[in-house]
Amino acid sequence: MQWLGLALGCAVIDWIAVARADKRLEYIFKPATMAAVILAAWLALPTASNAWFARFLLFGFVFSLAGDIFLMPPNPRYFLFGLVAFLIGHLGYILALNPTLPPLTALWLLAPIALVGAWLISNILRALRASRHTSLRAPVLAYGIVISAMLFSAWATLFRPEWSNAARACLIVGATLFFISDSLLAWNRFVKPFAAAKLAVIVTYHLGQIALALTLLAQ
Repeated sequence: MQWLGLALGCAVIDWIAVARADKRLEYIFKPATMAAVILAAWLALPTASNAWFARFLLFGFVFSLAGDIFLMPPNPRYFLFGLVAFLIGHLGYILALNPTLPPLTALWLLAPIALVGAWLISNILRALRASRHTSLRAPVLAYGIVISAMLFSAWATLFRPEWSNAARACLIVGATLFFISDSLLAWNRFVKPFAAAKLAVIVTYHLGQIALALTLLAQ
């Protein structure tokens, strides 16, 4: 638990750095936050009640850290590497949450999630086409589908009896915040920039990751 407290402390410093546009601090504390989350998950592995979930969650955290590192440089050519790293990380989260196929009773959740995901993806793809960034359309489409599947997998735990209410709450909050963070990032980058976008993206991202990690303690 103390490592997640350290992660939150690093996250707060990173938020301040983002708000002040202090790149030096940001380059230190953005990866430090996920490094602390990874260490917390690693230390929880031996005693995890759900080893499958814990291993793939850790896998997702590692690729999230890789994505963080790729997205930090201002050079736009690293964006695709970051996107692919996060996509792989989300595949890890999906595997963690689906040791078996989702319950049939959870399938009604696909409709609202698919509608929101389709609306976001269509707007982003339209903006990419207008800006002639056509090479990003396929990766962005794939990423949108994968993160929507991750969000559905988290909400589907409402229908999985093996999860406690506390664990479900952490998963759903974490996955939803992560989805919001990525949606804000894409909207700001490709559709319409807005004030305080970077701060909103990083706050929701860090809180989402920490909430996912808290699941290991809430099982």
